[in-house]
Amino acid sequence: MKVPTNCRLWTDPARVVADGLQARFELLRTFVKESHWWRYLLKCRECGQLYVYEFYEEVDWVDGEDPQYVTWVPVETDDDIAAVTAAPAGVLGSFVPRLCKDWPKGAAAAKLHWVRAAAD
Repeated sequence: MKVPTNCRLWTDPARVVADGLQARFELLRTFVKESHWWRYLLKCRECGQLYVYEFYEEVDWVDGEDPQYVTWVPVETDDDIAAVTAAPAGVLGSFVPRLCKDWPKGAAAAKLHWVRAAAD
């Protein structure tokens, strides 16, 4: 998978995330939609870049502050999509590049960050 350098999600991720999914992305396919786990194929409305998007919440039944993780993995081919969607829930950490919005238990706010290959 290659770096989506022409996509606004890559160049201004905080703005795109703040705008919300429906404003910035077209939903092409729903792979999973459960109360604590969603996985979609999204298309950037601006540039056409495809992403496998995942929301995953770890329910711990304590304090109501369950950790939440959101991941966008840019994909290009059917093989890319198949590889990402075959990963278990909450386990997209082996795909690079990816955008992560992590909100661990006890954190005051979510942390938004790209995970990139060393050459990116």
